[in-house]
Amino acid sequence: MQNTSRYQIQSVDNALRLIRMLQAGEVLQVSTVAQHLGVGRSTAHRLLSMLIQHGFAVQGPDREYLRGPSLHDPQAALPVGLSLAELRRRALPILHTLTERTQETTNLQLILGDYSRVVASVESDRPLRVSNREGQYLPASMSSGGRAVRGKGTSVLDACEFAINDQDIEEGITAIGMAVKSAVISGALAVSIAMPSVRFDRESLAQWVNAMAQASQSLSESLDQTVA
Repeated sequence: MQNTSRYQIQSVDNALRLIRMLQAGEVLQVSTVAQHLGVGRSTAHRLLSMLIQHGFAVQGPDREYLRGPSLHDPQAALPVGLSLAELRRRALPILHTLTERTQETTNLQLILGDYSRVVASVESDRPLRVSNREGQYLPASMSSGGRAVRGKGTSVLDACEFAINDQDIEEGITAIGMAVKSAVISGALAVSIAMPSVRFDRESLAQWVNAMAQASQSLSESLDQTVA
């Protein structure tokens, strides 16, 4: 039992050492990590895979490991006077209303370079639903919010621009995103609705898009008044 505890503590210590190296901008390889930590290559690979799973690392084109999205400060994308906690507090009541209207899980995404961070999420109470995604990082090029903010693959309905991620990130999950056009946070925020793909019906798009447009407008007005 004591040996198991010592091994677990050593694994945590090794993971924290790797996180510090990534935070400093170092590029890691399995072989160099194994040598630096004094562990086998298989152990080094498991540690690096765990860091990828939690967003602390990403793998580059040459199988190198680079600093991941969890090591980027989301506060840097927000204006002075608006904290991440305040943004979440402002968004949650609006997301609750959006979830009540659509009966689906809703999210607020903050676009950070190549990633979209889910900073607030309200889970649907339907038996078959998408779970709370708060704190997760999604590829901005594939997420509905990232596409909506960047105008990639968007559609227009009733003068409202939106984007769809139809199982591009996770099989069985479809999401619709719409940019939040705030004067104080330009090109960085989006609201989204996520649902099991079996419930995605294009005949319901007008209803969903209208609900998202109202949520986007409400959040924009709230943020602009807060920071003004």
